[in-house]
Amino acid sequence: MDKNKSKIEEVIETLNHHQKIARVVIISTKGSAPRKAHSHMIVTEQQAFGSIGGGQLEYQLSSICRQALLSVQKFDREVRRFALGPSLGQCCGGSVSALIEYFHQSDLLELGKLKQSAILIHELDTNKFPYEGSQSLSLDSKKFFQEQLFQKKTDLFIWGAGHTGREIMASTKSLPLNRYWIDIAKERFPSSMEEDIHVIWADDPTRLIANFPDDGIHLILTHSHQLDLAIIQSLLSHNRFYKLGLIGSMTKKARFKSQLLKAGFTLSDIDKIVCPIGMPEIKGDEPFRIALSVAGQISNWTL
Repeated sequence: MDKNKSKIEEVIETLNHHQKIARVVIISTKGSAPRKAHSHMIVTEQQAFGSIGGGQLEYQLSSICRQALLSVQKFDREVRRFALGPSLGQCCGGSVSALIEYFHQSDLLELGKLKQSAILIHELDTNKFPYEGSQSLSLDSKKFFQEQLFQKKTDLFIWGAGHTGREIMASTKSLPLNRYWIDIAKERFPSSMEEDIHVIWADDPTRLIANFPDDGIHLILTHSHQLDLAIIQSLLSHNRFYKLGLIGSMTKKARFKSQLLKAGFTLSDIDKIVCPIGMPEIKGDEPFRIALSVAGQISNWTL
């Protein structure tokens, strides 16, 4: 699934290539389950896109969809409930309720009306076409399912276009992020990169901070300790971030702590800095290992 498309856009794109398709959405879980509510996948007569957790649950639902697709002529829906342990033999042991929606190419016009919608309301006890809704509506959870169509993304700012910055960009491309890459000169960036990366260069990058959103993740890994320190000071002064990470050792952290205290920052300010960055379980100082470690940490921060 393309993380830059809404769920409706994914349905429309798939339906443009297949006469009929099914979409499975997890609407609720109880106990242990492979994926959370709102996970979804699209099933065609021979393929599946996305995942609701794999295993027997996904296999059984794919089979149900493909059997139903043999006779689908227009939009329809059903809700299926599974006890994962007794009925499917999965080790999760919880239960899952899944909404299955069937679409035919004749539904493309109606789907097109929902293309820009942020929220859909699904009436679970009817076969009515989903419609755009408002979060302010008071809905009976037994009869309606309110679905967010766009995955919320976190702003990630990578300060530094060196080897480690490049590896982090490669390792985070599948995460729900708006990615910004910052350095002091255009030539420091690779000649080609993922289309979703926003490249920014400035002689004095610290001047950019006042214009950035309040709740981003900032990872500082430039070529210069002096520049790292200046960026850290500016970010702490503005105090407009969700997470602030600094690449380096415990020795670097201690040195920065001393310099920040001399600059007037408090221990409470300095405690906001995550240094070293990355998951300690992943060892090694090669850029690709650091990047895997950092990507895992970012993934936890964005759950």
